[in-house]
Amino acid sequence: MVVASLCMWVSVGWAQEEEAAPEFTYEPAGALVEGSGEGREDDIVYVEGMRFPLESAPAFLNSQVYGAGGFQGPDGGRECDEPNYSYPWRDNFCESRSWNMPMCPAGTGHQGQDIRPASCDKDQHWAVATVDGLVVHIGNYSVTLVSEDGVEHRYLHLEPASLVVELGSELARGDRIGRVSNTFVDSNGDTVPTTIHLHYDVQMNLDGANVFVSPYMSLVSAYEALLSSNASRCDTVPAEGRTIDDGEGCMEFAGPPKYWRRESVEGAIEGGVHWTNAHPGEFASNVARVDLKMAQAGDYTVEIHLVAPRNRATAVPVMVHHSGTNSEITLDQTSAEGWTELGTFAFAEGGSQWITLSDNTGEDAADRHIGVDAVRLTPAAE
Repeated sequence: MVVASLCMWVSVGWAQEEEAAPEFTYEPAGALVEGSGEGREDDIVYVEGMRFPLESAPAFLNSQVYGAGGFQGPDGGRECDEPNYSYPWRDNFCESRSWNMPMCPAGTGHQGQDIRPASCDKDQHWAVATVDGLVVHIGNYSVTLVSEDGVEHRYLHLEPASLVVELGSELARGDRIGRVSNTFVDSNGDTVPTTIHLHYDVQMNLDGANVFVSPYMSLVSAYEALLSSNASRCDTVPAEGRTIDDGEGCMEFAGPPKYWRRESVEGAIEGGVHWTNAHPGEFASNVARVDLKMAQAGDYTVEIHLVAPRNRATAVPVMVHHSGTNSEITLDQTSAEGWTELGTFAFAEGGSQWITLSDNTGEDAADRHIGVDAVRLTPAAE
């Protein structure tokens, strides 16, 4: 049984309405928006092999101050306007600010990079650890992570209530930290919303001085690796549909790895099933995500395969993102075994479409297991 759809809406932001992912491009390091200050032409990748600080692509580097909707931006612009959610990326390290910045030509400037998530929606997109490290500071809207080599990685404008870390947390590369928001507290202690973005910066010791360095090319390198991983991990869904098993690259399990288990269960597709426990919190901790790239647009029936005894949660939040639209469903996994229908949805040709199952069911019983075995898409009967 699937409880009736809770809500359906079209997400704001051009990025989620695309039928095919545009090619990633970026302006050179130091090429700031005209009139926003003098940039630093710095092509150094200071943090080699780091993970991109947002969990999912696409993401967009550009100025939240001088871009559309920013207080120095063009007249009439809004933060959700298309230019803010499109390539090419543009460097905003060293933009005009009052912060002391020895690495910037003016001696002052912006300490890091502003990164907009896939859509103009606050409190939805996860920031993740770029490196293995220790959480050494949590502020009103910020988290600082220090790697073993002493490099500081700072995340600003996170929603405080969404944080899944605490002071002293040891994080692995890719672990979730909190959700990107528009939270900002000024020097008077007043909460003043900014635009929806993540400010990310890197501080390290260079020649005996601890300074902020440009993360721009490190982010470019990390993003290219993320896009490459996404492109290679998942086969296209053909026009006749297909079954996606939990062991495939199309299915990703986010959150603390120790809380995701995979075991052999009789009746499971390909013999195994992933499962985790439900929890009563407002925000998800563990999320299973199925990425979809459709060979042909059309209406497809989506089913999930349930296997006992890993089907005991009664209110699993499910989201189907299709053709730029989010459809939310509450799934009672206890009501059935085998293939269980989620509904029929209109999918666009191409990628940037997905299905997620989250663990924030509101249940507080230890045996409320959420099972993720397989997902099947079948063309709807005409």
